[in-house]
Order: sequence, then structure tokens, then C-alpha cells
Amino acid sequence: MAQLSVRLAEDGRITELSVWPERSLFYLAKMYAEQINPGDSYNKFKKCVSISILDFKLFEDTEDFYSRFHIAEDSRHTLYTDKMEFHVLELPKLPKELKGGSDNLLLWAKFINAERKEEFAMIATKDPYIESAYQALQVISQDKEKRMEYEAQEKAIRDHNQFLFEARQKGREEGRKEGREENSLVIAEKLIKLGYPIKEIMLITDLSGKQIDKLR
Repeated sequence: MAQLSVRLAEDGRITELSVWPERSLFYLAKMYAEQINPGDSYNKFKKCVSISILDFKLFEDTEDFYSRFHIAEDSRHTLYTDKMEFHVLELPKLPKELKGGSDNLLLWAKFINAERKEEFAMIATKDPYIESAYQALQVISQDKEKRMEYEAQEKAIRDHNQFLFEARQKGREEGRKEGREENSLVIAEKLIKLGYPIKEIMLITDLSGKQIDKLR
């Protein structure tokens, strides 16, 4: 389970919040506690991860843009539990330029922080998953007419797939119906030979009187 946190100002940027650690801890603890109901076993708890993407510097003691925290003993660093984990990305600490061999985390952070189309396009060439995200972002940012055209195309594809699905289902149902009718005719023939009245044969097989008469 993951919690993604951002802090947005009126212009869409992420604004500084000095109590960010307390805020992220509150919401992660809330998510963790809400996993179980009264009477549930503690082993039901799943790992909860907090991911904070910040447009301000939270930690002044390091220039690393990425930090990961666990609950651990102070001197031995023995892990107390792995059920809570905090990840913090400080976007102002990102390097200005990408170097060869940049890891995926840096690429995603630069992609999130990009502002110009050229930046998005350049980073998208470096990772297939980021490229997929970039294509989706382009669709979202298209004007209304292009977006409606895209949605119409998607609707046509879904309608076509649904038509094929229903056609297959109808074919299967008709096949089952023909099979049931053929089976009923065989049963009716045997009941006629045993001397059963037509009305009883009709009740047993669901065949009409005319269908049964043809078998005599």
C-alpha cells in the first residue's frame, strides 16, 4: 500500500511545509491503522509506503535528492519493523543535466520536474515506461477536439470488441439450445416407444405436440 503526497500552491507548484514529516507520518499511520477491524489479527497488516515529491528542500544536511527512511534502532540500526517506509524526493536538488547511465529513479524525478516539451521528449527516449507515460500525458494535454477524437476511437474499439464478444456468446447459446432440442427429441422417441401420453412427454421434454407427432 502506498501513499503519494504533494503540496500544491495556487499556481500548481508544490509549496514548502515545515511540518511535512509530521504530516506524512500522520497519514501513513492512519492508512496503517485502518487496515484492520476490531478482532482482526495483527498479521493482517500489509506494508505501507509514503512517497513525498517536494518542490522545496526538506533536509539541509544532504544534497541527495532522494531519501528513504525506516523505523530502526539508533546505534545498531536494527530494523524495528518493515511495515512502514518513507520515500522523499526533493526536486530542487536534482542535477541540472542528465549524465549517461542515470538510474530510473533520477529519470522519473527529472520527468516529473520537467516543464518544457523538449525535456519530456528527451527523457522519454531513455526508458520505455517513461515513454508510455509521456504518450499518455500527450493525450491528456491535447485540445478538446483531439481528445474527443481519441475517445471516439477508443469507444469504437470497445464497441467492436463487445460486438465480437456478444456474437460469440450468442453462437454458444444457440449451439447449446440446438443441443438441448436434439437431446429432447431422442428422449421423446424413447418415451413414445414406452407408451407415455403426449401431455406427459411435452412436460418432460418441453417439446410441442406437433414436434412429438412428427416422431410417431
